[in-house]
Amino acid sequence: MNPGSPDSFIQYRSVIERLYSESGAARWKLSPSDFAAKVERSFVRRFADRAPDSSTGNAFLESLHVRELALATACLSGNQEAWTAFIKEFRPVAQAIARSLISDPARASEAAESLWADLYGVREAPRANRKSPLTHYHGRSSLKAWLRVVIARRQIDEWRASRPTESLELHDNGYRDGAAESTSQHDPDRSRLIGALGAALNAAVVALEAHDKLRLSYYYVQELTLAEVAAMLGEHESTASRKIASARVEIRHAVEAALRQEHGLSNDQIDRCFEFAVEDWPFDLGRVLSQAK
Repeated sequence: MNPGSPDSFIQYRSVIERLYSESGAARWKLSPSDFAAKVERSFVRRFADRAPDSSTGNAFLESLHVRELALATACLSGNQEAWTAFIKEFRPVAQAIARSLISDPARASEAAESLWADLYGVREAPRANRKSPLTHYHGRSSLKAWLRVVIARRQIDEWRASRPTESLELHDNGYRDGAAESTSQHDPDRSRLIGALGAALNAAVVALEAHDKLRLSYYYVQELTLAEVAAMLGEHESTASRKIASARVEIRHAVEAALRQEHGLSNDQIDRCFEFAVEDWPFDLGRVLSQAK
């Protein structure tokens, strides 16, 4: 059964009706049909590769943060009361997150306000055609967790733009749902996918050439500069930079290949694996490199 077909979703009608009531969507004048459509889009994205059994489908729906999903959806529809509530509750949250991620107070304030402008769409022209990042919020995480990932991703993108060879990113997808959205701790497949990602990443690092592992260790674990790494290995700084970048690409390709071939994951599942990598997921690169020498 196609997970996106009406027949595959209609069985959850009673659950959706209850979630609508629990979400407080009526307060924002969000209709049951609009709420159901938003929930269905989240459901279809989660199960794009296969229709789940009813138990798994119900578990996913129950895990959604429906109050915050309803609020975000109402904001996108232009409900001013919803925006007022959103600003009151989450503007201080965004500012606190920015301060926790950025040591410079001025830059932290600028990052939070820049995000807020994009969320509200004031930097888009014409306003009617704005594409707020909120379109990528599907309720699979709390809005607080989602905001943290969005702000962190923006800082990573800015840092990479100024220092493009100095990031060990595994997945670059901008505002794709998987990067901008933090996946719920209640995702039924979370533990399995984290295990698969950890195993694939560990194997990819272990399989690197000895000098590549040494460069990564110097650079990411010991936090030496590129010039210091090059001096340690007796090579030019540009060579060290190029080989670190090449090792990152090799790791990424190896991880994706292993997730597909050895763990049998679909593209959607691989995307969700990398969503977890953006979150607070404790992969110990130093431990792996030390064991792989």
